[in-house]
Amino acid sequence: MKITGGSRDWFEDVFEANFDYIRNYLYYLSGDVALSEDLTQDVFVQLWEKRDQVKNETIRPYLFTIARNSFLKSYRRNKTDLRFKSTYFEKIEHESPDFIMEVKEVDERLQRTISAMGEKSRIVFLLNRMDNLTYAQIATLLGISVKTVEKRMKIALATLRREFGETF
Repeated sequence: MKITGGSRDWFEDVFEANFDYIRNYLYYLSGDVALSEDLTQDVFVQLWEKRDQVKNETIRPYLFTIARNSFLKSYRRNKTDLRFKSTYFEKIEHESPDFIMEVKEVDERLQRTISAMGEKSRIVFLLNRMDNLTYAQIATLLGISVKTVEKRMKIALATLRREFGETF
């Protein structure tokens, strides 16, 4: 069913229902909060501009496609490093400097390994391990099957096991 006239109410509903998903997806791609928020706004501007061409049944996959393309365009333009922010450094402030240095080295190695993963596996891994989403939730969010999520997670974990051994 095509949206007729691109209703403002329809747009507001789509925005409210999808903004957080798109922003989180872009954050997982970029590792940068400000960039993810900027790109999310761009996604919804593009949606508004093309609102008469969008089918309601395919809105979420359409938004994720715009988001991915916006990120890739920005990445190519800025050649930004993919960096994933770690939150556990605050928890180890009281530890010895050697321990903190070791943790930072492992974290950097982990970030490099996650950054080197294929985009699809990386997104699934981060949504599951960082955002605690179930495979079913991830499948719904990304518009893919649970089996596809399982396959991508298996690939991500295999990548980490090659780098870190059986820790993952």
